[in-house]
Amino acid sequence: MPMKRFALFTFLFLSVSMTFSQTEDTYWKTITDRSAKIVAKLGLADLTKQETVVHIIRDQYYLLNACYTLRDLKIKENTDKSLKEQITRETLQETTNLNQAFVKRLKEVLTDSEVEAVKNGMTYNVYPNTVKEVHMIDSLLYEARDFAMQAESSEKKHAWFGKYKGKINNYLASHGYNLKEEGDKWAARLKK
Repeated sequence: MPMKRFALFTFLFLSVSMTFSQTEDTYWKTITDRSAKIVAKLGLADLTKQETVVHIIRDQYYLLNACYTLRDLKIKENTDKSLKEQITRETLQETTNLNQAFVKRLKEVLTDSEVEAVKNGMTYNVYPNTVKEVHMIDSLLYEARDFAMQAESSEKKHAWFGKYKGKINNYLASHGYNLKEEGDKWAARLKK
């Protein structure tokens, strides 16, 4: 992002939040601490590099918050639905631009795998955890298929998959998923 735009965002956000300096200080500390936790997991030996990456991440949180704060103020001031949608689209474009510039800054300092670790850290590791779950489900179904291929009848082939679906349900339940409840919610959404 050009420095001019960065300065504009910073000025606008500071202008909006000047009356909330205590809240601003608390927020600044929160995003700095959050960024430091993400960087700590990278295991970087170079202290200067660590500090640089903490600042890059912290600044990203700050700029995103500024975007969303300004969006909320604009939306609050407008009652026109199409104008609110336009504001939302503009905000999405601005945050997309911020994200691209952010990743570019990270890549100037970090390796590709470290950048991925930062992305995962900023998103609570949902992506790698979900991929791991999908891989586990795939592995179980693969194993069920191999046993089902050896079964003597259609009924027994399906029984193997039923057995492994039970294992999958148990695995997902142990990770906090209630498939019965989720199925009921899905059915309710389809009815709407």
